[in-house]
Amino acid sequence: MVGLNNSRKNLRSINSRWRPSRFDEVVGQESTVRILKHSVSRGETSHAYLFAGPRGTGKTSVARIMAKAINCENPEDGEPCNLCGNCKRINSGTALDIVEIDGASNRGIDKIRELREEVSYTPAELDYKVYIIDEVHMLTNQAFNALLKTLEEPPERVTFIFATTEPEKIPTTIISRCQVFEFKEIPIRLIFERLEEVARSEEIDITDDALRLIAARARGSMRDGLVLLEQVLPYSSKEKIEKDSLIDLLGLPADSSVDSFLEGLGHGDPRAVIDEIDGLTKRGRDLEIFLESVLEELRDRIKNGDNQEDIKTHVELSRGLLDLLDDLRGSSNKQITLEIGSLGLITETIQGVDSDGEVGAPPEENEPQEEPEKEVIEDDQDLSRPPEQSPEPSPESGDGLGGPEIGGEIEGDQDTGAIDLDDGLKGSESWRELIKQVENDRISIAAFLEESHPVIRNRDLILEFSREFAFHKESLEETKNLNYLQDSVENHFEDVDKVRIIYREEDRDSAKGEEEDLLAKKADLVKRHFGGTIIEEGRFN
Repeated sequence: MVGLNNSRKNLRSINSRWRPSRFDEVVGQESTVRILKHSVSRGETSHAYLFAGPRGTGKTSVARIMAKAINCENPEDGEPCNLCGNCKRINSGTALDIVEIDGASNRGIDKIRELREEVSYTPAELDYKVYIIDEVHMLTNQAFNALLKTLEEPPERVTFIFATTEPEKIPTTIISRCQVFEFKEIPIRLIFERLEEVARSEEIDITDDALRLIAARARGSMRDGLVLLEQVLPYSSKEKIEKDSLIDLLGLPADSSVDSFLEGLGHGDPRAVIDEIDGLTKRGRDLEIFLESVLEELRDRIKNGDNQEDIKTHVELSRGLLDLLDDLRGSSNKQITLEIGSLGLITETIQGVDSDGEVGAPPEENEPQEEPEKEVIEDDQDLSRPPEQSPEPSPESGDGLGGPEIGGEIEGDQDTGAIDLDDGLKGSESWRELIKQVENDRISIAAFLEESHPVIRNRDLILEFSREFAFHKESLEETKNLNYLQDSVENHFEDVDKVRIIYREEDRDSAKGEEEDLLAKKADLVKRHFGGTIIEEGRFN
């Protein structure tokens, strides 16, 4: 019979066996438990409490300890004794007057109506009835309204304890009738110390480095830390658990993988980034966890860095990776999503794009002299003119940029005059200043702008692109890039109200049917860049 009892005991999870049973055993919430203990010892407890904070930080455990403390027959300075009949019934889960409700699965008004009827009855065996409602933010509005009347006029000897991870979803009318306690994430150091104690007590053969890794992966949740430790428990009987073996057991990314990925992004090396992602996938690593680890590493670099330029780069990269993480969580093909998103980050924030739309070209290849041949020739012609024929400001232009003086030999040539006016904007001082500022802030956007044909019409700055630069146009049309560009243009052109991005007239006339050609070109660029081959070449021609 003893052996059977031990077997049943071992069936309980580590998290259950090490759940705090006294206020003093709660880790990381010292100020909260101190106040609760004092209120119990003085007999000044409230009729309603709201415990808010991240998951796994002890909200439900403290609620159960509070239920024991106010019903304990022999309390010790606000602490439950865990020896009296009331404490034992509560610990075993057989106390009729302690009711735990899961707000997620009992969120309707009917359950709250039942609760309102029950609270009117006196406690059956304890001094106080205690209702613990977990994830209370999941209740419906009708349920909250039904609960409100009970909280306004609470019956004697009834205590409500609400727990939530999202207090912002709880009506203020409910919050205002509760004592609110905020539970904070538990520091890694405290989680490590508790894991070390548990490992020693449970005879788990594991190194300190491995325990620190588990503590870090717990992300402030003691429960998650204990669950991870229990996950590797079967392996401890075979051999000592090292950090490297723990990484394989839990499918966690190695530090070297995170560093290699960030190095590839930082140096603008798409091949290194894609190879790292491919290697993680082949080893069965969770790409969401990997990306979270990358963000954690960037956070540490931002926190501990002293180079402002590096910090700025890390912040911009973190923003992009956070957006990518959201995309990854909703994707059915995480590998492709992560690869394409990483390639986009290199293009948008690290390296820019060369004049042919190929990813991975150094920024210096995007200088103005690499513009299409037609525009280079026209610019050279403008520069070769005698000084008296150089473009001068023209008040009639309305944009302050002016066009060339029209001599007799070209008088009446409206098409030529329009082109010269546009070239004047392309080579104007204001445009060069705009490009210079954008290069300092977002070099990839500056590279995109270099391939545009800027024209001011009706107080709009129109950026015209040839169809061959569709990637540039689409990139500038992204919300974050367009907003940045709008602000920059307003600072340099007083008479511009809006930025518009379009295809050139001759390209718009022949745009129909070219989308397939564009997709084929993009596929060709990506495959050439990564050393692949094109299958069914000319399929869309």
